[in-house]
Amino acid sequence: MLSLKLLWRNWRSGELRLLAAALLLAVAVVSAIAIFTQRLEGALIKQSNTFLGADRVVRSSRQLPPAWYDSAEQAGLQQAQTLSFNSMSFAGDAMYLVDIKAVSDAYPLLGELEISEEPFNQQSDSLQKIKSGPPRGEVWVDSRLLPLLGIELGGQLFIGEAEFTASKVIVREPDRGDSLSLLGTRVMMHIDDVPATEVIQPGSRIRYNWLLAGEEAVLTSFLDTAKEQFSSHERIIDLQSSQRGLSRTLDRGKQFLGLAAMLGLLLAGLAIAIAAQQFARRHTDQVALLKSLGAGANKIRSLYAKQLFVLALVASFGGLLLGELLQRLIASVVSSMYPLDLAFAGLIPYGLGLFTGLLCLLCFALPPLWNLPTIPPIRVLRRDIHIASVSSFWQAALGIVAVFILVAVYSQDLILTAVVMLGFFALLSLAALIALLMLKLGRVWGSRSGSSWRLAWASLLRHRGQTVAQILVFATAIMLLLVIFVVRTSLIEEWRYKLPEKAPNHFLVNIAQHEVEPIKQLFADEQLELQGLFPMVRARLVEINNSKPGDKMKEQAEVMNREANLSWTDTLPDDNQILEGKWWSQLELDGKKHFVSVEKEIAQRLKLKLGDQLKFSVGGLALEAEVSSIRSLEWDSMRPNFYFLFSPGALDSYAPTYLSSVYIPSQQKPVINQLLRQSPTVLVVELDLVIEQIQNLTAQVSDGVELVLILVLLAGVMVLLAAVNASMDYRLQEAGILRALGSSRRRILGSTALEFICLGALAGLLAMIGAELLLLAMQQWVLETPLQAHPELWIAGPFIGAVIVCSMGLWASRKVVTAPPMQVLRELA
Repeated sequence: MLSLKLLWRNWRSGELRLLAAALLLAVAVVSAIAIFTQRLEGALIKQSNTFLGADRVVRSSRQLPPAWYDSAEQAGLQQAQTLSFNSMSFAGDAMYLVDIKAVSDAYPLLGELEISEEPFNQQSDSLQKIKSGPPRGEVWVDSRLLPLLGIELGGQLFIGEAEFTASKVIVREPDRGDSLSLLGTRVMMHIDDVPATEVIQPGSRIRYNWLLAGEEAVLTSFLDTAKEQFSSHERIIDLQSSQRGLSRTLDRGKQFLGLAAMLGLLLAGLAIAIAAQQFARRHTDQVALLKSLGAGANKIRSLYAKQLFVLALVASFGGLLLGELLQRLIASVVSSMYPLDLAFAGLIPYGLGLFTGLLCLLCFALPPLWNLPTIPPIRVLRRDIHIASVSSFWQAALGIVAVFILVAVYSQDLILTAVVMLGFFALLSLAALIALLMLKLGRVWGSRSGSSWRLAWASLLRHRGQTVAQILVFATAIMLLLVIFVVRTSLIEEWRYKLPEKAPNHFLVNIAQHEVEPIKQLFADEQLELQGLFPMVRARLVEINNSKPGDKMKEQAEVMNREANLSWTDTLPDDNQILEGKWWSQLELDGKKHFVSVEKEIAQRLKLKLGDQLKFSVGGLALEAEVSSIRSLEWDSMRPNFYFLFSPGALDSYAPTYLSSVYIPSQQKPVINQLLRQSPTVLVVELDLVIEQIQNLTAQVSDGVELVLILVLLAGVMVLLAAVNASMDYRLQEAGILRALGSSRRRILGSTALEFICLGALAGLLAMIGAELLLLAMQQWVLETPLQAHPELWIAGPFIGAVIVCSMGLWASRKVVTAPPMQVLRELA
């Protein structure tokens, strides 16, 4: 009971409020971020999986055994099947090659189909959203197939030997994001109607998709078992393998949310440590009094341990409640902006919140209080006795351990944790040296300035150790806030850079040599710019340095298990960059020896190096080339890209077709019909709706992490308040003495303001340097974005530091000029 009474007394006196507030905010920040991150991540993964129409897809070139479907049903998984193949469609005398997709009743498992009863209708308010495919006897078609066959909706068309009614127009499919499903004009039918068409014969090229959905643990376990029965025809498709750009965006979003949790934790931990230091200083007299009344060291430690434990529990539960309210507020904002169904977070984030509160108090607050029981009873009478404390080394070591554990737990990324921690503490050490140097250099300038400046600078120099500590704390808080803001901004800007406003949204495939010039002229007449015309042949890599690849290499590189698209160009594409070797202009080309440039990821998987000899089979014909360069490319540029680019003339004898991409505004979409009438064998890949889906999902990630920034800002404000409040005792004492000696309120207020301006400017300067270095490190090793400086920080850092620290310092120091000098000195005595 004595511990509770002391806790209540300390609370009423205000000594525990800052410590409790810092602890409350620490738990609230990290728990809110953890809960919201898990909910957002679950929702985004679920929504992003609608690009597959399921959580996982098993793809095969053969019909799957029926026993597999029974096993999935027994495991409690949802399942559906689709077939994809090309066939001719007929209506009267018109015919056209279409891409047929036959779906079962359960398709799609995730997402919705959008259909319309009006061709070329893009108005969202008049579209129908349904979760099933067409009924038997009907087909749903792309709008452009209707004029190509000369029919209206409700008209009849033939596929093989079966006649169907074209009843609806397909506007969007959830799994349309798979590029292989975009080739050709879409016709969707019921899977049970396929036998009646009689178009599938032995040797037909059919793609079988087995869609699966369910709990992640059950699904993963089931597929791990099913893999044992897979042949070379089957492979598992997930978001990572089917939508590389989208997957990378989600990973960046999760990295940012983890970074936000780390920075919020660092800031809250600093606030707890500062508040605990102040609490320990103010309790030296209380401990000395208890010891003079006969209390032993163990008794005192027990009293304070119980107080801290109760405080930790109360503050942690309060932080959990506040974190829950904050994440619900953020979730409601996100849900109001986007049709996003946030998932349930589970109990783990709440348990981590309680763990955070206890660990923060143990590692940040306990060290300053540990040596309180060693205070001698004579301290009651003699205030000049030195009080031993836990060494700064051990206090820092415990804090680092706590932060590292919590950061690793919340980020779940050891590389990100190591980069932030090492960079943070390296910059902290460097900043301490720079702060001491700046104080030394400013001594001469301060002595030559006006009286207010002299008072301000003298105060900074008189408490040099505390001044350096305050500068470091202010700099840390400002640096982390600058970093979180810039990283959040770059997350959005990078994606906008990769997907510019007029990024190509249509691919043109299977262009014959004689169709190149007419197609160029068609798009020139429509004032549409083709993004180059690349020759392309299909080939299989069969030998590397005169050796056939082994099974292990085939598992590591998917390109070894299928035909790859080969191309050549005389100029390096804009979004490609040579990393090793030379481009054609630096080589001597004689037409007898061919060279190839290899994309870096494939080169790494195949362990290729410059000078290696590659042999391809092009429809049974051999093509040999030497690796002359390794290059990187931007898969998200929406331009034609290839794993293998050959030197000019290498593919001339293999009858290549051509590939291009183009941006077509929605109002000019009818040009596709004109193109297909002119060149009916050309396949048009429409990516405009896919790009729209990706951009919407990216916007959801960006807005979600932007709201998380608010929590980190609260933690930064708490650190600044704790740092300012920690210096109030000596500021009140000095102000009381100066006022007793006749100094005016205006002079004291002016010197206090100038002191905080100097502290803020110096801290802002250090924060600017630290933020720039930390951002460069993160760009290089974490976010993998191009290195770029941030000149806006060079001005914003010192200015923001001076404004924020001065404003908060004057607000916290208002008692310096408002309280009577006698009252201030009496309270401090």
